Amino acid sequence: MEIRPNGPGSPWLLTDAGVEDLPRNYDAFGLLFGVRNYAGFEPVSPGRGLPADASTELLARRFSDDEHDHTWVAWTQLARIDWTAQAPRVDDRIHEYELTSEGPILVGKAGHHGRAWRAVAGEDADPRGSSYPEGTQWRAPDRMWRVERLRQGDVLRGDPPLRALLDTMRGLAERHGDDNVRLVVWFDS
Repeated sequence: MEIRPNGPGSPWLLTDAGVEDLPRNYDAFGLLFGVRNYAGFEPVSPGRGLPADASTELLARRFSDDEHDHTWVAWTQLARIDWTAQAPRVDDRIHEYELTSEGPILVGKAGHHGRAWRAVAGEDADPRGSSYPEGTQWRAPDRMWRVERLRQGDVLRGDPPLRALLDTMRGLAERHGDDNVRLVVWFDS
């Protein structure tokens, strides 16, 4: 994360925001940066590369050949996200639920499923959710698989580190101004 404590025109400075602890949240990566965008979100800031005016500390970092999709997003863009908006299409991953007496519990999302899903969907069924209309579902006695469309706010559900990062950015923006806080990212897988 970078800030410009002295406002526009002044140099950016690298901050220590503890982003190394962020989990691999592909829905967030897709929404924010267009990377692994299985959910089909319209990305906020895809493929920008490193900022031309990046901090000297960031530019001094040694990037490896395994790092890719460098990009950045300003707090002003994050602050404008409509967290209630739906993705333009259904998720490529079919959502799997365990059926319990308390109701369905999300087990996960995947682009492929095992024998249990094949037994109810058919051996030739396409494992991509985007191959089916929204709401399509398959049921086994203790499982349900469903084609769903995510809301942008779903990227925050169950991801306290990401919410904490956004809270940190919001706090920095309150101190330094919305245009003076940005997150610079890259990926290594």
